[in-house]
Amino acid sequence: MTRCKKQFEFSEKENAKIRGFIKDPVGDKKAEIESGILQKYKGRLLVMASDKCAVQCRFCFRKNMQKKSIQNLPEKLHKILKKDKSIKEVILSGGDPLMLSNSKLQAFFNAIPKPLKIRIHSRIATALPSRFTPALQRLLKQLGNRLIFVAHVNHPDELNKKSEKIFLCLSKNGATLLNQSVLLKDINNNAKILAELSEKLFSQRVLPYYLHQLDRAKGVAHFEVPIKEAKEIFKELKETLPGYLVPRFVKEVKGKKSKVWISTF
Repeated sequence: MTRCKKQFEFSEKENAKIRGFIKDPVGDKKAEIESGILQKYKGRLLVMASDKCAVQCRFCFRKNMQKKSIQNLPEKLHKILKKDKSIKEVILSGGDPLMLSNSKLQAFFNAIPKPLKIRIHSRIATALPSRFTPALQRLLKQLGNRLIFVAHVNHPDELNKKSEKIFLCLSKNGATLLNQSVLLKDINNNAKILAELSEKLFSQRVLPYYLHQLDRAKGVAHFEVPIKEAKEIFKELKETLPGYLVPRFVKEVKGKKSKVWISTF
């Protein structure tokens, strides 16, 4: 099994009960202000737009959460945005929001008034590039530079000519392209792989954004890189790459009002 494929392969280790690894490690449930709509951070709403993914990431922090389709979610979102003028950005997550039909995606876009930014977190470019049809391209093009597209790529082997074509199209249509990765044992836990990932992303017009320390969800302990080792890897990465290719090394702490930066000093 290659390093890259281990992200998606089931292991019996997932059944182990490890202290500190819990069902909802990032506090999604507590942050819910409406079914499927969360507010963790000032000025931003996170919407669980879809309950489906193109692939099943075995390290996912939401792997233990109940997945369900929520009725009338765009309408509920629109009502909240009409009342709360402090919101500047809506984050479409899930699942993968691009697993929705084009008509359902359009309903979300219609619910979000201009000039609010729309951030889409998706694995489609690498996991299901066939979903990026001409019709979807036209749909996303209407957002112009309001769109921030965050890819989830953890290993350079995930990137290819198909992903490059998708990112090129998004970039030409005005979107900002970012990537966030998770530091994963036996997958990308060395500076050489992470440096290659950053360089390959940049060659496809995507800027490295976050490198996450693993969220401690139930059943993912075998993916965790010990924090001392993680800091050493990141220190070496910083010494290898130019600053603009170094992602922010962060972790999410339940109840905090922002991501927590991990210092390597």
